[in-house]
Amino acid sequence: MIDRAEYALWHGWAPMGRFLRERLSWDRLLVEGRGISVRDAAGRWYIDARSSLWNLSLGYDNAKVKEAIHRQLETLPYGALLTYDRPPAVSVEYANALAKWLPAGLRRIRFGANGSQMTEGALLLSRFYRRVIGNPHRTAVISLLGAYHGTGPGALMLSGLVDWHPRCGPLIPDVHHVSPEGDWVEAVRRKTEELGSERVTAVIVEPLMGLMGIVPRPEYLTGLADFCRNHGIHLIVDEVTTGFGRVGDFTRCGQLGIVPDMLVLGKGITAGYMPASALAVSEDIYLALFEPASNEALPHGSTNDGNPLAMAAGLAVLDILENDGVLRNCALRGQTLREALKNIHQRHLPAGDVDGVGLMLRLTLFDHDGDPWPRTQVERLRLACEDEGLLISEGLGCVLLLPPLIVTDQDCEEIACRLGHALTAVRRASSATR
Repeated sequence: MIDRAEYALWHGWAPMGRFLRERLSWDRLLVEGRGISVRDAAGRWYIDARSSLWNLSLGYDNAKVKEAIHRQLETLPYGALLTYDRPPAVSVEYANALAKWLPAGLRRIRFGANGSQMTEGALLLSRFYRRVIGNPHRTAVISLLGAYHGTGPGALMLSGLVDWHPRCGPLIPDVHHVSPEGDWVEAVRRKTEELGSERVTAVIVEPLMGLMGIVPRPEYLTGLADFCRNHGIHLIVDEVTTGFGRVGDFTRCGQLGIVPDMLVLGKGITAGYMPASALAVSEDIYLALFEPASNEALPHGSTNDGNPLAMAAGLAVLDILENDGVLRNCALRGQTLREALKNIHQRHLPAGDVDGVGLMLRLTLFDHDGDPWPRTQVERLRLACEDEGLLISEGLGCVLLLPPLIVTDQDCEEIACRLGHALTAVRRASSATR
């Protein structure tokens, strides 16, 4: 284990004392990545079935993305979008290229450095739009309990993780949460009636709820789009995780034929090689703010928005998605992995199932009484997977598998096999302690 005096880095959500006391050692530090695997300082390789933080969509050594970054580094390594009137040409090129991939009507794009920045930006933009058009009292935003939209005073409040809200409060006000259990449209309708539709500016949803692993019925999402449109409410869809091929299509919105007022993109935008995010907005919002009578500017942005290195990486990712068969591979391998995981689930667990879309899959964990596994038990399974050379993500009563979109059938079978071995180890350990 590492002495805290020797370790300057402060990282993660858990208290550092727990990291340093229980698990962290110099040997556990990651030092190399190839394909879909990473190596630690002790020399052991792991299949990364979580794509690092769900963002390494093309694996660790994609030559096209690395070459694009290197070329841009040699010509123009930095340029600013936040101020003045000289944006980098590559940022304009990438915005035009990205717009062609998005649902019709979403052709105006702002860039950021991370998803949290862009979900907050969407909230602020919706409220700013209301002010500009003469309706400043329309400020309420509706989100779902259990949703994750990032961290920060706005993004954390949008996230439906209510136990977290008091920790750094007060957070941004007038954000309201409804249950994701049952019909999303009815839940939003009831909350809208409670607040008054004249007060609600936006509804924000994840088309697949990553932290909880919930896959909503498509009619919930299409119904929300219709409801918001009929009530003049902005629909913000957070596709930070699901965008850029994760679901077997470029976006979940495009897959379902939904056109939101705002679409947030992140993780896969550069295949994880550079920090970047995007917010695509409707023409109506863009035109209302194009030359506002008040001449007020939207106070949102940061130094590294649209960084040229990230934009060059983004162009390479679009080329790969279009020409290298990645979207089709995601759809096909998603089915392979789902079936392999189902076999493992049926063999090792008394209840639950495997669900998800594309290569974003959830394996639910229930005991013989039908209760979901507690977080400590889920964490034991994650660590048992590491012992088997497999990296996975924890969810609430589930584990999540989001491997790079370049996985093969053999990779999928190996992921399921190692997960099966880890489940066996956890069950044996649990039986031994009874």
